[in-house]
Formats: sequence, structure tokens, C-alpha cells
Amino acid sequence: MYIEKLYLADVRYNPELEGFEALVEIRDKTGSYAYPTHIKAPMNADFKMIARSLTQKARKTHLRPDPALRLRKAVQTAARPDPMAWFERLRAGIAA
Repeated sequence: MYIEKLYLADVRYNPELEGFEALVEIRDKTGSYAYPTHIKAPMNADFKMIARSLTQKARKTHLRPDPALRLRKAVQTAARPDPMAWFERLRAGIAA
């Protein structure tokens, strides 16, 4: 399976689990998927090692035939109607 793009977002240290966690987004031909990942590492670990480990873990999960935990992002649609316009129409109807 070909992975087009891989994004690492909001890497943070979790002292309770003694490791780093992040949401890794993977884009391929079938869509965009996000994987919550966690690795055990000391707080002063090298960021390159942390990023590599988190992305490798997400990639491994993505390539499994039955991914354990996968978040699929909704497909972006064309222009969405302005929610405030609906609210204003509703308010105008109530006031009339």
C-alpha cells in the first residue's frame, strides 16, 4: 500500500504513561486516516527518535489487514452553507 503523506501532530509527553503520544495522520489512495500512537521514552529523548518511532508505529498499524484503532476523516464537500445565515433566517422568522 502506497502512503502519499504522513503528518505528525501535537506530540506531547504523558508523565502518567512515561512516554510520548501523538495523533499521526496518514494519507493514501483510499483516504485520510489518523492513528493515536504512544511510545515509552524518557522526557529528554531525542525528538528525531521520538518522531521516527511514532510514525513507524502508525505506519505499521495502517498496513495491517485489520487496523485496531483507526480514525477516518470525512471527505471534504463543496462549499458548505454558512451556519450563521441559517440562524439569522430562523431568528427573523421568530421575530416576524
